[in-house]
Amino acid sequence: MLRGIIPILITPFDANGRLDEESLRRVVRFELEGGVHGIGVGGFASEAYKLTDAERLRCAEIVAAEVTGQVPLIIGMAAGSTEAAIEQAHVYADMRPAALMVLPPNTMNLDEASLIDHYITLANAADVPIMVQQSPQVQGYSHTQMSPESLAQIAKHAPNVRYFKIEGPGSARRIHALKSRVEEAVRFFGGIGGISLREELEAGCSGLLPGVGFNEVFIDAWAAWERDDPEAVDAVLRRAHPLVEAVSGHGHEFSLHARKSLLKQAGIIDHATVRRPTVRPDWTALEVVSRLADELNLRIMQLRRD
Repeated sequence: MLRGIIPILITPFDANGRLDEESLRRVVRFELEGGVHGIGVGGFASEAYKLTDAERLRCAEIVAAEVTGQVPLIIGMAAGSTEAAIEQAHVYADMRPAALMVLPPNTMNLDEASLIDHYITLANAADVPIMVQQSPQVQGYSHTQMSPESLAQIAKHAPNVRYFKIEGPGSARRIHALKSRVEEAVRFFGGIGGISLREELEAGCSGLLPGVGFNEVFIDAWAAWERDDPEAVDAVLRRAHPLVEAVSGHGHEFSLHARKSLLKQAGIIDHATVRRPTVRPDWTALEVVSRLADELNLRIMQLRRD
């Protein structure tokens, strides 16, 4: 079962916005060397919504080959239909992921009964465990948020749904409400760069799916939580809060620029390209991110200085 800090990788691009495979391999190695408990690919942090189907598959292949079973692998999916999702799940199963992280179809305004049927049908047809992803903070998915009762129905009728990623406003409250309605074996993860990690831990989550770049912070907090030392958790997160807020508190697209800027400075990726359309980065805000990372003496900044 998945536990701990499992970053969702960025997708590096060259100066012209084409997939940079070697930089992606270096990002995987950087995160593995930092002691993460798993690796994820194909999520919002990966700019998966800007990739072609072939690019999504290629990124998953590269990451799976680089991870080679060292840690569990999560692969994200966002198919527009149940039938397409089942086909994708069978393709990704060959890469032996620990779970497929699945967003709900979002093109139309579907009722919860339709989404319940989607997840149950997919999970019962899939060869690997399913993680239901709820991300109402993303505008395109704000109308796909499901009630705890509906999510519990999915878990009840699809034993292969073993995980939920619950993020966005009120994530801790929603995790707590769902946790009381499902079997004890079902596990929960937070997101959005760790902004609400402390509250999500209290609510019963089993870890965090953040972005990349400075996960030693969250690894330290998780280790303190595991040894039942909440004061140490608070100390770690309090010290890191200015950086977490500077990266993840100004919208998702800015967080992509911020993380890629740090990775580029460290020589892990060759270009800090974020695919268009995107926000125009605030260069002053990016300088603040670099300064805060430097003050924390993070691995990524040590590489820059080397």
